[in-house]
Amino acid sequence: MKKIYLSVLALSIGTVSFGQALNGKSFAKDNAQLMTHDGTVSNAGPTSSKAPGDVIWSEDFTGGIPAGWTMTDNTSNNYVWVLNSADISNNQSTPPGYTNATAIASTSGGNHMLLFGDEYNRIQLANTGNATDMDSYFQTTGIPLTGQPGISVEFQQKFRRCCANGGIEVNLVASMDPTFTTGVGTYDITAGIATNAQSPDPINMSINISDIAGGQTGMLYLRWHVAAGSSHYYWMIDDINVVETVENDITTQQASYSFYGCQYTRLPANHIRPADFSMASNNIGSVDQPSSNLTVTVTDNNGTVVHTDNTNDTIIPSLSVDTFYLDNNWTPPATPLNVPYTITLDILSDDSTDATPANNTYTFPPLQITSNIMAIDDYSATPTSRNGNSGLEYEICNQVDATVNDDVHAIQIVVGEDSQIGSLFDLVIYKTGVQGGAYVYTELYRSGDANYTVDASMINVATDFRLEDASGNPTPLALEADSTYFVGIHSYSGFDYAASGAGPLIGTPTARHSSVTSPTFSNPAAGQTFGISNTPMIRLNFDAQVGVDQANETTQFNVYPNPSKGIFTVNLDAELAKTVNLTVKNVVGQTIITKTINVAGKTKEIISLADYSKGVYFLTVDKKTVKVIVE
Repeated sequence: MKKIYLSVLALSIGTVSFGQALNGKSFAKDNAQLMTHDGTVSNAGPTSSKAPGDVIWSEDFTGGIPAGWTMTDNTSNNYVWVLNSADISNNQSTPPGYTNATAIASTSGGNHMLLFGDEYNRIQLANTGNATDMDSYFQTTGIPLTGQPGISVEFQQKFRRCCANGGIEVNLVASMDPTFTTGVGTYDITAGIATNAQSPDPINMSINISDIAGGQTGMLYLRWHVAAGSSHYYWMIDDINVVETVENDITTQQASYSFYGCQYTRLPANHIRPADFSMASNNIGSVDQPSSNLTVTVTDNNGTVVHTDNTNDTIIPSLSVDTFYLDNNWTPPATPLNVPYTITLDILSDDSTDATPANNTYTFPPLQITSNIMAIDDYSATPTSRNGNSGLEYEICNQVDATVNDDVHAIQIVVGEDSQIGSLFDLVIYKTGVQGGAYVYTELYRSGDANYTVDASMINVATDFRLEDASGNPTPLALEADSTYFVGIHSYSGFDYAASGAGPLIGTPTARHSSVTSPTFSNPAAGQTFGISNTPMIRLNFDAQVGVDQANETTQFNVYPNPSKGIFTVNLDAELAKTVNLTVKNVVGQTIITKTINVAGKTKEIISLADYSKGVYFLTVDKKTVKVIVE
């Protein structure tokens, strides 16, 4: 086996750790209030009696913002942190903003600190077309220290930020100087979350500030500072603890497994290749951690270990972030099919007992080897319903990769339960790659403008849509080996996609995963393409027989002339006599014509839109839709 270890960053200052989905680290003695809200020490005992890991000081904002704390906006635009306890939204405001988010799911709940960047900027953006980066912090009063050798700051946060990709400055700032002019430590708290991506709710943070506060006697001051690169969305902070740093505490982040860059939950047997694994460790303890390694464990549905391996032992220095790799490590068996394999990664030191072992491990959604389905969603039986553009036109796509040359025959999707019955959508496949530092999307297949109509049978049900030409003939698409594709839905008003799973962790090789844009990836509006953390239930089906029976029952039709002055001839053709429904909708989804037609062999039907306005309309027969234009 190939065993590689790489230390990517050895810091001399504190570093961050966050829970991600790592079983939700809970803070030691979260509810111990050792300081009252007026800043005086309670009778909990002298701080020098605290053992490593014990809380020296805490604040959960139950009593409001403590006396003496300061909120400062360096832009002079009144962009200040405020006390908040409720969900936030400005989607219904005039002018509208972008944000609709629940309050942070912190341990204490209730009050928390909020910087609502979108709310502050939405009017300015609407009036001028420009937004101002936040430069705002809140600062504590003095927190008494009595020479503890190691000091860490724990807190919970939730955020989404926009729009810079570089020069991001969002930090915890620590100093024993209340003016922050000497002895200042600055620690990034973005936790590796990409711009526009929603963070986990909450992220549990632990920042070791011993380089500033370790061994100090006096008052410690802390700032949470959104300084640059964030103009929109929000930041929430709650449940702050100052603790004496424990000796042995490794946390992990950015766990990843992939096959040629994709983290699949379903993979066709002929696309199998060796999997790569990696995970970052963060030693937030006060001592080095010798004999540390990454271990990969794969179990089947019976809990039997079918594969295990680990990297060579190494030392993780205190206050360092290190990444471990096991490449080309495990090749799933091609048979039997449809067996769920559970993959678990952990990083531990063999020579010490970790203070919080729960956050040393990450378990991925199960992987199954299939005969024909390629998917990256979690296959939930109760998916969430999502909209990609506040009810307007958009495309939502998943990234997949072809290992071998192969023909895809259908796109399989699940429609969200909040979709309006009768809403329109079409399906698309792009080949993608990076050119000049940007993703380029080359359209290879599109089912046709507004080619399909949502009906009740599609809601929360996996439905296959065979790749066809304009006449309804099957047109499989040849995928090329070692190439990357985006498969997606182009939707119009009223359509929601079903989502299942949170997707790969931010900062991993597979983090691209899923994206949304408006109106299309080949023609996006400026700045409107975003990575998303929830996973659309959009898959590829390589089964040559998919949809054959349904195709035999489908009524074929075409419309001419198109465009026209308003009179259209619809040619229908069905092998067996049947009754079909024909509808015409306008661009806002209103039904303006509905007919029931008896079809036996070749049948013609005349549709008149002469009394309607010029423009685009959508004509649907059964589940297939075409765009018609009145000139």
